[in-house]
Amino acid sequence: MMNPTVEAVLVLQERDTKVTALTAELEDLPEQIEAIEREAASRAAKFDELKNNTRKIEAERKKIDLEVKGKESAIARYKSQQQQTRKNEEFAALNHEIEHAEKEISALEDKELELMEAYDQGLVRVAEGQKELAAFQEKAKQKKADLEKRIGVVTAELVGAKERQATAEKAVPEDVLPRYRRILKSKRDVAIVPINGASCGGCHMKLTSQTVLSARTGEGITACENCGRLVYWAEL
Repeated sequence: MMNPTVEAVLVLQERDTKVTALTAELEDLPEQIEAIEREAASRAAKFDELKNNTRKIEAERKKIDLEVKGKESAIARYKSQQQQTRKNEEFAALNHEIEHAEKEISALEDKELELMEAYDQGLVRVAEGQKELAAFQEKAKQKKADLEKRIGVVTAELVGAKERQATAEKAVPEDVLPRYRRILKSKRDVAIVPINGASCGGCHMKLTSQTVLSARTGEGITACENCGRLVYWAEL
């Protein structure tokens, strides 16, 4: 039959483990919400950048369009001046300016066509990006709501778990409780473990025959001489 003290410590350890798990989850949940918010902000920023880049393309196209119109006005002015001059040199010079302006217009119009194509492609990407962002935002909203709901559930569970933990703690003898707490704080996982064969269930090192016998007969509290954890004989 299991030592009552060992049994009480095992119950406390199980409840400590539950409290630890719930506490860790409660600490992690707000971080998960923040991660979703960061991702949403990042995606929104990228979408804004995409829209702004598309606007810049259209603004550049309009700027080129104004340049073309300016050069067309210059050509019209040069042609008007040609009609008014009687000097061959001036006529030739004006003709040279007209040809130069026409070449510049041709290059600008080629660039304008490229920008128009880029703008159309940009509009397609903006439309796709808007759909993707809206879909993500909807999922993020639902995920945040689920996490916030989970915070409420875990908070309530933790209150109950701590109450059960306090009850279990009272059942452990006063001379054993500090020792158990000290071991648990040091090992950060478990303070009491079963004996597996003739080895400690914590560090897996072989135990002395006296330790095994002491645990098996249930004589007080027995500890592993290697890691210091409390050990007990697990009946099959």
